[in-house]
Amino acid sequence: MGRMSCFRSKNRISAGGKKMKFRWKLMVMTLFILSFTFGFGGMLLIQYSFVSTLKQEKKSAANSYEMVLRMLKGIDEMESSYQNQTVAGILKRLDSQGALTGCSVRLLRMEGDKIQWKQPLYLNHTIEDFRNVSDIPNKKATAMIFRKNEKNYYQITSVITYGKETLVFQNSYDISNVYTMRAQQLSSFRRIFILVLAIGTVLSYFVAYVLVKPLQRVSVVSGKIADGDYSVRVPVDNGDEIGEMSENFNYMTEQLVEKLLKMDVMLKNQEEFMGSFAHELKTPMTSIIGYADLMRREQLTKEEQKEASQYIYSEGKRLQNLSQKLMMLLVLKNQKFQMQERDIVPIIKETVSSMKKRIQDQNIFVNLELKSAVCRMEPDLMKSLLLNLIDNGLKAMDAGGVLTIENEKTENGLKILLADTGCGMPRSEIEKITEAFYRIDKSRSRKQGGAGLGLALCKEIVRIHQGSMEIVSQERKGTIIIISIKEGKSEETI
Repeated sequence: MGRMSCFRSKNRISAGGKKMKFRWKLMVMTLFILSFTFGFGGMLLIQYSFVSTLKQEKKSAANSYEMVLRMLKGIDEMESSYQNQTVAGILKRLDSQGALTGCSVRLLRMEGDKIQWKQPLYLNHTIEDFRNVSDIPNKKATAMIFRKNEKNYYQITSVITYGKETLVFQNSYDISNVYTMRAQQLSSFRRIFILVLAIGTVLSYFVAYVLVKPLQRVSVVSGKIADGDYSVRVPVDNGDEIGEMSENFNYMTEQLVEKLLKMDVMLKNQEEFMGSFAHELKTPMTSIIGYADLMRREQLTKEEQKEASQYIYSEGKRLQNLSQKLMMLLVLKNQKFQMQERDIVPIIKETVSSMKKRIQDQNIFVNLELKSAVCRMEPDLMKSLLLNLIDNGLKAMDAGGVLTIENEKTENGLKILLADTGCGMPRSEIEKITEAFYRIDKSRSRKQGGAGLGLALCKEIVRIHQGSMEIVSQERKGTIIIISIKEGKSEETI
């Protein structure tokens, strides 16, 4: 048994080692949630900041562009005799006055559908700050973002009319600082993310350890219980869900242990029952076989044949009595009984009357002190109960003994008292006397035809009637048996 337990323990350990433990699962899940939440939230915040800043830059560039266009339009309306060179001059003056600070300006001539990209009328910075546009709507500005020489630009292009000329006006704004700021934020966020992940790993490990520790205790205790140590229990440290689970586990363990102990007792009782039953069969069968063999082998006189036949008959009757009582025990444990409202007095008198000849043969005085008492009962079972109790009383007494039977009505049912002046029994034997096949004086019991099942039957009948049986006895003075019946039930399943 010990080797098998050890083998099961090793199997549990090896099986557990192949799978990820719950602690690590909890830790990984915590880290995943932390990294996802922090990473996603941080990236969302950085992106939101970037989009917001870029939007501001675009708005600022659009305002600046619109301001220059309004100035050019105002000049065009005031003096229509200006030539194209004048526009370039105006832009140059605006640039020198700081009106075009922070942006690059390019002015191009448009001949038909073609734009003279290589011959700008005005350019305040390098041509690298601009990108040519293939399709420009006549009445709408075109905006675009492009990257060139590791710089980011926001360019606005539109077609304008100045005097009789059609011109292409472009403004380009350096917005590299927006992208640089985002790159710096992302770099800082990566470092912070790694730091947070490292701290989160340590914290999640300890959190998982603290949360899983009670579960590990339950696992250890369950392993010990599985190996046969039923005394261990899970310590309950708090009142949270894990504490509740530990309490429920302990309660389950106690119930399980109680049921296992009951099963052990039941199995032990069954073994003792079978042993006692086999022993009870052995004695009469040995006698029957012995006397039958004697009659078969030897030439016996009529007197000897009669004596042998009497032994065979008496032992056969004892076997018959044994089988009947065993059958009755089986019926009592597996049958439903219908309770009836009956008076106990006629049943007692009828039972005593049925044993009148035996009472007279033993010269026993029967003292009846009976009062009418109606109670719910099963009449045949009550008669069987009284028969067995009176039979035990008669067996315990010698000639001249006194058997007293009394009864009284109680609030819950009735009470029956049977007292004899027989040999009595030691106090230590009283608890065992209701066990099947148990006899105090085995030789005397067998001689009187007893099988040791009478009080076991009485115990079952009393239990069916929701009652109790109390035995008080003193050696060489007699025995008192008090039966309390609590009205029974309309239907009782045993």
